[in-house]
Amino acid sequence: MPGNPVDVRQATEAELQAVTALLVAQLRDHRVQTPDAKIASAVQALLRHPERGRILIAVGEGGPVGVAALSFAWPLEYADRSAWLEELYVEPAARERGIGTRLLRAALRVAAEAGAIAVDLEVEAGHERAARLYTREGFRSLARTHWVRALEPAGEPRPPAPPAEMTGGCFCGAIRYRVSVATRDVSHCHCSICRRTTGAPLVTWATFPAAAFVFTAGTPAELRATPRAVRQLCAACGTALTFRETARPGSIDVTVGSMDHPDAIVPAAHIWTASQLAWLRLGDDLPRHAGEDPAERDAEP
Repeated sequence: MPGNPVDVRQATEAELQAVTALLVAQLRDHRVQTPDAKIASAVQALLRHPERGRILIAVGEGGPVGVAALSFAWPLEYADRSAWLEELYVEPAARERGIGTRLLRAALRVAAEAGAIAVDLEVEAGHERAARLYTREGFRSLARTHWVRALEPAGEPRPPAPPAEMTGGCFCGAIRYRVSVATRDVSHCHCSICRRTTGAPLVTWATFPAAAFVFTAGTPAELRATPRAVRQLCAACGTALTFRETARPGSIDVTVGSMDHPDAIVPAAHIWTASQLAWLRLGDDLPRHAGEDPAERDAEP
C-alpha cells in the first residue's frame, strides 16, 4: 500500500535469499542469464567482505521490495577510490513511491562514507525513467559506449592463506605468546585510547578465538583504560600486546606489530575513524567505519 513505511538499510547475510531474488529479477529484466547460484555466491561474498562493496535493501511491511548493489574500484581515471552502482531495482508493485530515489541516495551516502569520490553507473538504452532519476540526483551522461569481452578462465595462483599459527612477543623478549589458529579479522583502530596507550597514530589488531591464544613466556601487566575492556602489555618495555573486551569474552585482539611475522597478516578495514587524526592520510581502499565494525562478532565457542 502507498502508505506503508519502507526501511532502507544495508543488507545482512540473513537476507541473502531475498537479496538474491531481487537481483535475479533485475538481471533477467536486462537479459542477463548468470545462474542464480552464482549470483547468490557473489552476493554472499559481498556481504561478508564489505571492502569489496555494499548491498542496500528496501524493506516494507511485506518484506524486501528493492535493492541497490555497489562495487568498489580504484580506476586511474580518478586516481582514487570510486564505486560502481551495479544494480538499482524496485519491484514493479512498489514503484512510484520514491523507493528507488531513497535507495540511490543511501547508496551515494554509503559510497562517500567508504571513501569513494565518485559513483559510476550505466543506463540501458530506452530506460528513460531510470535516466531521469539519475539526472535529478546529479549524475551526468558521458559520451562513451560500454564495451565488454568475455574471457576464458585463467588458472591464477591464489594468495597465500593466513598462517595457521602465529607467534610474537614484546620488544625486550620478556613476554612471548602463541596463537594456534588463523585470524578471522584484522583492523586498523583509530580510537583515542589505542593512540594514547601506544603513542602511535593508529594500532592494527588481529582478532582470534581467546581459547587459541596462550602466553608461552612471562606474565603481562594489565591496564583497564575503561570498564569495558582490559589491555595487556609488557611491564618492562611497554609493548602493547592484547585487548580483551567484556562484550566479546570468546575473542582476543592481538597487536599485529608485536607478531614475529606481521607481513603475513593483511588488514581488512579501518575502525573508529571518527577519532582519526586530521593530518593522517592513508591511500588504501579499505572500508572505513566511524565506530566499531558493524560486522564484528564474538568468536564461536
